Amino acid sequence: MGRLSQRMRHTVAVVLALAMVLSATPAYAAPAAQTPGGDYTVGDCSQIDRTQLRNEIEAHVLAVLQNEAAPFDVDAIVDRAWSDLQMDAVVDAEVTRAVNDVLNNEDYLNRLLSGWWGEKAQEYAERVANDAFGSPAFRARLDELSAAIGAEVARQVEAQFAQAASVALLCLQAYVGEQYSTSFFSLFAERVQAETHTLDLDPLDTPQVGALTNHQLALAGVGTILATQLVYRLSQKLGQKIAQRVAGKVVGRVLGKAGSSFIPIAGWIIGIGMIVYDLWEGGQGALPQIQEGLQSPEVKQKIREEIADAVKDDLPEQASLIALETAVSLTEQWQGFCGAYEYVCLVAEQNDGFRRMLQEVTRDELADVAALVNFYMRELGSAELDTALADGSLARLLPMPDAALTVLRETHSTATTLAWSDLAAGRLDVIAEWGVHRRAVPADFTPATFDALLALGDAEPAQKLLALPADKRTALLELPGEVLAKLAAVEPVADLDWLAGYLLLPGQQPQSIAAEVVEGKVTVAELRGPAPRVEPTATLPPVEAALTPVTMATL
Repeated sequence: MGRLSQRMRHTVAVVLALAMVLSATPAYAAPAAQTPGGDYTVGDCSQIDRTQLRNEIEAHVLAVLQNEAAPFDVDAIVDRAWSDLQMDAVVDAEVTRAVNDVLNNEDYLNRLLSGWWGEKAQEYAERVANDAFGSPAFRARLDELSAAIGAEVARQVEAQFAQAASVALLCLQAYVGEQYSTSFFSLFAERVQAETHTLDLDPLDTPQVGALTNHQLALAGVGTILATQLVYRLSQKLGQKIAQRVAGKVVGRVLGKAGSSFIPIAGWIIGIGMIVYDLWEGGQGALPQIQEGLQSPEVKQKIREEIADAVKDDLPEQASLIALETAVSLTEQWQGFCGAYEYVCLVAEQNDGFRRMLQEVTRDELADVAALVNFYMRELGSAELDTALADGSLARLLPMPDAALTVLRETHSTATTLAWSDLAAGRLDVIAEWGVHRRAVPADFTPATFDALLALGDAEPAQKLLALPADKRTALLELPGEVLAKLAAVEPVADLDWLAGYLLLPGQQPQSIAAEVVEGKVTVAELRGPAPRVEPTATLPPVEAALTPVTMATL
């Protein structure tokens, strides 16, 4: 859970607890401007560099929160939650229990003395208060109360959350759109959204935030979805934070005042008549008055006031930290995303040509861009990338299939990869699959011989031809398609090599000889073996002439 919590802070706290009435806007950045239509402009965000991003987001968010801050009645929120959770009955029950505990555990004389000795009465009052308001039952109900108050406060400022979340994301969008591309921001938003879903252990529906819809910022599609999710999680976070603050502060503040301002103990010393009455009633001393005082409407009202004050006091104390944390969280999200696309971000910051190209790239092409840029930077170097950008090679590579990157990786040559692409005319995948680029270069082929190689339709016979030297391979590829296919299918590489060399000899008739071999009239072994010493004549068939001593002597 520790590791998950850390990731949660970096993922779902992108606009953490933004809705507070803030006292000042930092001087280092211009505030977000509000147009007459109610929208905010964040033009400055598009003109900044990476080092200024965090401060700029913080400044815009603070400005929005100041302008959009709407007062709400914390006292009324506390009163409603107090009533809904029946806190009066909880206080009464815990005070009664604490008083009975003193009655059962203190001797008669001490109880009696508390009725006319102020210090003893003060001691009992503090003891009862500490026991009642520090008990597990009271603290558990106080936790419920705090959570209810926190959730209600968060709902009250939901519109501010929406404005702040929108402006924070819009500022980042303006920055990324100018420095990288709008498609890059869309990819970032989708990634954060996916991580948020992955880490969200509470499958609650995302609320419809009217203020976000009405704000009409330039956040479309997944950006709007992401902003809505952030508002929801922001509300949850703020509610939890308020609940923690209330629960942590209120008990101490109540107990600190229980024996002094809550109960007018000095007024309990009422003379000998009361002492006589107390003797008769069993020596309860000041305990009935302490119980009555701690259960009185005035004391309960003071507890509610302490709770409300704890909420009011904490909001401005946390405002600056929360605004800073918001900007830090969002920029860390962006930096983490750039870490996954390290070289894309780096090259975009340094190369205007790449940044211009990136502006034209679609969302679906970004993965291909990243793969290309990563390869160039890791394998070929930034100078080669600059050249590919300058002469348009990178732009040509981008729409090509994945096979282009395979060829590029294995040839380490942009020019060779483009040459293969030109030769293949849309069949670059076959080149990569068969490994043609590993055994040949584009200059080895004409369009006709390349088509003949691909017409074999299978990698195995093609590999036999690719194993041959370029001139011998060409000699076979220029044979009729059916003849070539049969030769490549049945003849081993060594025989194909010898036959191709034989066909290249001056005076041979390659197509006729190859056809005779395919038809079974002669084998390559017979062509290579000793032959009868018969003088060739012009009327001899091609194979018979090939078997004459004169021909064999030339081999």
